Formats: sequence, C-alpha cells, structure tokens
Amino acid sequence: MVYEHKYYSIILKGCPRRESLRRRLETVLLRGRLAIKMAIDQMPSVIIYKGKVNNILDILQAFTTEKATITIVTDGIPPSLPLDKIYPHYSNLSPKLQLLLADVPSNLWLGETISTIVPANFLDEDGALVISSHAIYFIDKPEDDKNCRWLIIPYTQMTNSPAAPQENSLSINYFDPDGCQTKIFTMPAESVLISETAIHKAKAAKRYLIKLKTTCNGCGYISEDFSDSAPHEDLCLCG
Repeated sequence: MVYEHKYYSIILKGCPRRESLRRRLETVLLRGRLAIKMAIDQMPSVIIYKGKVNNILDILQAFTTEKATITIVTDGIPPSLPLDKIYPHYSNLSPKLQLLLADVPSNLWLGETISTIVPANFLDEDGALVISSHAIYFIDKPEDDKNCRWLIIPYTQMTNSPAAPQENSLSINYFDPDGCQTKIFTMPAESVLISETAIHKAKAAKRYLIKLKTTCNGCGYISEDFSDSAPHEDLCLCG
C-alpha cells in the first residue's frame, strides 16, 4: 500500500493503566524498557517520532486496548507552545484561571487546538474546563499540591454526545477500562451551553481521527480508513 503521509508521530497524553501499557509497548516498540518507562512517566510526552505508517499501525492497538489518550500528528511534531499562545481568548480569562493554566505542561496541547475554556468545579475542586479539538480536559490544583493535575476525556471514548445539560452542570458519559463512567462538572449557567456547543462542534469536525488514504499496489484501488483500522497489507482483496 502507498500511504498519504510518509511519517506519523504519537504524543501520549495520559493512560489509567500505565504498567499494563508499558508491558504492551515493550513487545512492539524497538526501544529499551527504561526508555519506554521514562516516556510513560513523563506524560505528556512524544512517544513515537516520525514512525513509518506500517509501524504505527502495529502499536496503535496497545494504546487503544489500554484506553490511553493519544494525539496522532502527520509528518513532523508541531512546536510546543504554552496555552496563552494557542488559545485566542486567553487574555479574557480571569487572573485565577490564567495562573492555574500557566503551570500546565505545553506538551499536553501538542497537535491540538483549543476552542473553549470556562471555569468549572469537579469533585469540590475549582478549576478550568478546557475543550480542545481532541478531548475535554479538567485542570485543577488542590491547595496542598504544588503541581496542577488534569483529567482527560477523549472524544474517542465519549458516547455520541454530552448528556442533556442542567442549569448549572454538564454531564459527560464515556468508557474507560473500568466501563461506563459519568463525570459531572458544575459551572456558571452561561457556560453550560457554550461548552456543550463546543463539544458538539469538535466531535463533528473529527480532527481527532486520522485517516489513512491507501492505494493497492496490485489494482490501484484507493481506500480511506481511520488509523486504527487501516490495512497492513500491500494488496487489497484483489491479491
């Protein structure tokens, strides 16, 4: 098969089962155990840089099985920029939110665009709900913690749409390794509809799904498949 892009890179944003993912990657990556462990421990990090597509297809199943949050980019890695450089309305955020978001590692946004940021509360912690082209993020920093933390809900794990919003809350249903989960974020009433609309637009745009255009070496048939289901073979059914 001839592929549309020569190289693909993968940024690992998060994974609920790090050890299980590490063991899986050790069987498919041409790297030492220590290098793989360091890449996982340093999330968000670039775990595959300019891999050829046939190699990428072989390891995507490991990320999918462990419900890891990844961003796939074609060709090279985009520059790692802080949020104030990629979110056009950053200056309109409250000083409290700006202070919180300034501590988020820039790699968390690699390969993504940010459409909406609103103040929100989750499990009695105040923070920011960030809606990107690939996922929903909740960022907070407890008073007794020096570092910020983040919850990531990728669109690939979400059900078709957010649950019907309430006056001051947004409910998100998704699947992780433990099954169906529901997270409820409380926020100002005016932010609920803004957030729901931004999520719908991001899911409809499908930027989080990478398509591979393949051409059969035998008959010339061209097909388009998402990266996790693209064919590995040089020939289609004609061969």
